Amino acid sequence: MTPGTVARSQSGRARRSMAAAVFMIAIATASAAAQSVVRYRRAAAYSAAHEGDAVLVYRGGRLVYADYQNGWTAGRVHPLASGTKSFNCVIAALGQADGLFTLDTPVAQTITEWRTDPVKSRITIRQLLSLTAGLQPEPTNGDDFASAISLPMVGRPGAQFAYGATDFFVFGELMRRKLAGGDVVGYLARHVFRPLGIDTVYWLRDPLGNPQLAGGAALTATEWGRFGVLLLQHGTYDGKPLVPARALAACSRGSAANPSYGLGFWINADDAAPPAPRGVTRAGPKDRVLSAADLPHDIYLAAGSGGQRLYILPSAQLAVVRLGHNTGPDYRDATFLRILLGRSR
Repeated sequence: MTPGTVARSQSGRARRSMAAAVFMIAIATASAAAQSVVRYRRAAAYSAAHEGDAVLVYRGGRLVYADYQNGWTAGRVHPLASGTKSFNCVIAALGQADGLFTLDTPVAQTITEWRTDPVKSRITIRQLLSLTAGLQPEPTNGDDFASAISLPMVGRPGAQFAYGATDFFVFGELMRRKLAGGDVVGYLARHVFRPLGIDTVYWLRDPLGNPQLAGGAALTATEWGRFGVLLLQHGTYDGKPLVPARALAACSRGSAANPSYGLGFWINADDAAPPAPRGVTRAGPKDRVLSAADLPHDIYLAAGSGGQRLYILPSAQLAVVRLGHNTGPDYRDATFLRILLGRSR
């Protein structure tokens, strides 16, 4: 056998070995994908059994599973309830990119009525979005923005967590003034919704036209899913940066008062978080949506009544939409996620 023949023979064996390796990788990948779909179906079945309307799973930015349940259809918009709160952090990230403020800017720089108040003058934008501003949690009048500004303090800024709508309405008024009377939902639509292919935005408004930033949005499941992909991909969608990644990262960081709540998002926080600083009251179990030590601690989610959920699982490269109409406590986030990830007990 000549040297040339030997070389050709070795080259042929190398090509066959490479082809075999590629084939085996393809089989393994197909098998893993099939197993994933089985888990997604089981999670969707759990959702449907608990008055679910839809489950969509995006992996690496691509829709890999969709199930519409109990008569719901793909084209119908669905109220997000308090899942709406998550949009506020993205609005804040856009505002930072436009040089309007930082998260630690005092609100009183814009809400000038607060400048002479010794307590309200210390509230920051971060404290508004983390629900630690210390304001009375719920507004009382139809004019959401104006009434929120005038509500009394019930605690010191940063000292405790209080879930409610007030802080988001104050943030809405701050944005209205920063935009010189412009519409904050229009601002979000220009920068985020339209690039995501969301042309029509349904949003409840108060009698003066102010958008209900704490619970008024409604989207289709796929529209909310695209928003989830934007979060999963650190502010980039379809290869285009829409929201600064560094500003967006703050959305999923908890506060000293509640490590399980970021800026409009709930977090599967690690129970090993350091003790609360002196003078800060740590939120208890009732102020958590997800607390599961066996699930990844990088999970964060938008959550609204009726079982509206947008789960972001960075370590699994998943964004998951779950819509529902259940009013009882029987739907469990941890159970759904364990089934989805193949960790069910």
